[in-house]
Amino acid sequence: MNPIVINGTVLCDPITGIPRYVYEIVTRLDPLLEGTGLDVRLCYRDDGRPLHLPPLKNIQIVPLKAVKYSYNLVVLPRYLRKHHAFYVGLASDMLMTRRSVVVLHDIRPLVMDTDRGFFRFKFWFHCQSTKWFAQRVYTVSDDQRHLISKKLGIPLDKIGITYNGWEHMERVEPDPAIFDAMPGLPRSGYYYALGSLASHKNFRWIREVAARNPDKTFVVAGGKDLAAFGSEEADAARNTANIFYPGYVTDAQNKALMQNCRAFLHPAVFEGFGIPPLEALSQGVPIAVARASCLPELYGDTAHYFDPYDYDVDLDALLAEPVASPEKILEKYSWDKTAAFWLQELKRCARL
Repeated sequence: MNPIVINGTVLCDPITGIPRYVYEIVTRLDPLLEGTGLDVRLCYRDDGRPLHLPPLKNIQIVPLKAVKYSYNLVVLPRYLRKHHAFYVGLASDMLMTRRSVVVLHDIRPLVMDTDRGFFRFKFWFHCQSTKWFAQRVYTVSDDQRHLISKKLGIPLDKIGITYNGWEHMERVEPDPAIFDAMPGLPRSGYYYALGSLASHKNFRWIREVAARNPDKTFVVAGGKDLAAFGSEEADAARNTANIFYPGYVTDAQNKALMQNCRAFLHPAVFEGFGIPPLEALSQGVPIAVARASCLPELYGDTAHYFDPYDYDVDLDALLAEPVASPEKILEKYSWDKTAAFWLQELKRCARL
């Protein structure tokens, strides 16, 4: 059987979003490979940053020295050719090689003007490479599957679905010290949201709702500086007195904030999947999400829904509406199930 190469460079980034997906699949796949005879290697761009992974027993770690763009364009493709390896891009990372499968988590840069022009061009080129070279494409929701097919012209039967999960929350010990970093924040009863502060996450909705509800408190955690989204965005955030912005939070801090909130809010108007609401459900926390993108598909009748452009929503009335138990959702979306799926997929790829 031929070697399988997973691109692990994204694991040098903070473990959120797409890096979370790769981390959970790789670490859960490793013990499943025991005794299979599969030769699975995780290559990454060795540029001095640490790789965020525990010791692995069955996946070989291969650092490849390269500067930024030469890694995907030259160094990694050369490694694949030398070892006659099959490429697996779990992080929306495509190479121009036909012996490949790729996960496109979402194609937001093709449908929303929220990124710089050069990044959108690079992403467009990347998507065209995926269309023409990948033997099979995966994404993380049926909503995104249909959007990818429509925008890129890839047949639906060539696009599969591989979901995210929530079990990483089980190994996390909550860190209540996060409350000490935000003097004035009550230790319970606030509304909590988590994500980057990019415009498609629609945190304007929270600012507007907070302005209309001065008796309520909101916490918005995100890993990007407000100023990165323009002075207007930063000024608007600073001028809202009942919103706390802790910035990037660790898993432990996130768990503490989730466990003590009144409800988790997710006003995003575009998502590939959206892990934070699933994390909140795993903690027994009510979720209120936008009736937009893939969110109704994924969360069904376990969520409270609101119009992401209606700022006059009555949060108390919204949360009083009945919802279903999250048990079926937590059973359906599982890192363990997704890792088991990838084991079978790697066995198939190794024979090609």
